[in-house]
Amino acid sequence: MNLPKVVNFFPSSNLINNYQRSFQVRCLRGWVHAKKRFDKGKDFPYSFTTKPEDARSLPFSKKLIPEELESMRLKYPDFLPAPNPDHRNKVKVNLEHQDMIKRRENLDIPEFYVGSILAVTVSDPFAPGKVSRFLGICIYREGSGLNTCFTLRNIIDREGIEIRYDLYNPTIRSIELIKLEKRLDQDLRYLRDALPEYSTFPLDLEPEIRKEGAPIPVNPIKVKMLPLPWSKNWFKIQYHRQTLGIEKFENVWSHFYERSARKHNNYEHLDLMKEYREHIPEEQQLPIWSKLEAHEKETAEIRKKTRRASLIKR
Repeated sequence: MNLPKVVNFFPSSNLINNYQRSFQVRCLRGWVHAKKRFDKGKDFPYSFTTKPEDARSLPFSKKLIPEELESMRLKYPDFLPAPNPDHRNKVKVNLEHQDMIKRRENLDIPEFYVGSILAVTVSDPFAPGKVSRFLGICIYREGSGLNTCFTLRNIIDREGIEIRYDLYNPTIRSIELIKLEKRLDQDLRYLRDALPEYSTFPLDLEPEIRKEGAPIPVNPIKVKMLPLPWSKNWFKIQYHRQTLGIEKFENVWSHFYERSARKHNNYEHLDLMKEYREHIPEEQQLPIWSKLEAHEKETAEIRKKTRRASLIKR
């Protein structure tokens, strides 16, 4: 009787060794080929180099942005690229800037900061007259490019109301600046747990007349908080967000402040890439501000005439 042959499904050790050697040789050849290309300066990844037009013309000890353009960074923070380098794309940024400038030609977007009082009129098919208007204090700004948004807060009928608007939303009809000022903090969301008097504004508040070229005032007011409980533990976030516009919390033990100050920023001074991640190089800012300066000169007279006409109608 003939028995079936037993087939060995496991490869021999010689076959495995030969495969490993061939794989190592292929990896070595690929590495040598890539090294030759990189040594010649060709085909190097764009994320690790800068193009010739991005090269800095001045030493790092001197500012690249002139003094007349330094205020642009505060006026138009939405034109800055994303702070995360992984989300930056030159083609996308240029296309977004073109759309943003076209939108600003049709809509007068005033200069405002966190702490300014604004009135926004939006097209609403469910509102009487198909238009709704909301007035409030700007408590937060976030995002970059076309994703820029801001939040307004007001207390109406003893109820806190917050509306988050996209700055370049096509349904926005007008953005009216009622009062231009700054606060000590860039984040006023702690007004949710503060006394209601700091967030209450009449809806028929008239705009404040301001002289051209006058410095922007900084409101040094410090907010009193409501008793516990709060929506967030603001005494723990105080040192993290550097909240300077809050009075010393009542009914909060002193060791909470000491613990927050002791535990925060222990290792932040050792982070060598923190400033690069959170800031945009001046080489990338300069072409943006030069474009906006030219756009301002073209539309400055038209904006003045429209604003004067709106004031005369009132």
